[in-house]
Amino acid sequence: MDSPYPLTTGRLVLRPLRTDDIDVIVAYRNDPAVAALQDWNLPVTRERVERQVAAQSGWRDIVPGEPCQIGIELAGELIGDLYVGLDEHGGIAEIGFTLRTEHQGRGYAFEAASAVVADLIERHGCHRIVGQLSPENVRSARLLERLGLHVESLAPKSYWCRGAWDDNLTYAMSDAQWRARASTAE
Repeated sequence: MDSPYPLTTGRLVLRPLRTDDIDVIVAYRNDPAVAALQDWNLPVTRERVERQVAAQSGWRDIVPGEPCQIGIELAGELIGDLYVGLDEHGGIAEIGFTLRTEHQGRGYAFEAASAVVADLIERHGCHRIVGQLSPENVRSARLLERLGLHVESLAPKSYWCRGAWDDNLTYAMSDAQWRARASTAE
């Protein structure tokens, strides 16, 4: 199976993260406005990002059982990243997204996530897409809904994050639901 990555959308390039992205990643992952509703431990150190980028240095495609971060590039500049965790059987994928504050609210996360979801379903044969978040993350919930995912469950005080229990809201969509949405959008 040939990899489409780097994958180009109308405005973006979705690509592996590179060493020249490290300082940008450290900056936006430590931005209080970005990190507030994410689950990574703070502060995010340069060394930790260096290790994460190095661990994925050979990444060329989404591979079952190997979670990856996909860089979101706009006009040659890294503006965020997408997380994709495709299970070892290739049937279920979890997605997540992070954008620098100044690039939020412009449809970039939707554009990037739409392209990756299409790739997961059409090329990889993934039959289920999942997103998990805190119920307080209203903007990400709206984005998941716009992608076609729906609320599947709410598990109160079930997710340990930064020293406290948080509620965990799960959104999901089947490949059939995605295809039905895609056919009505045409």
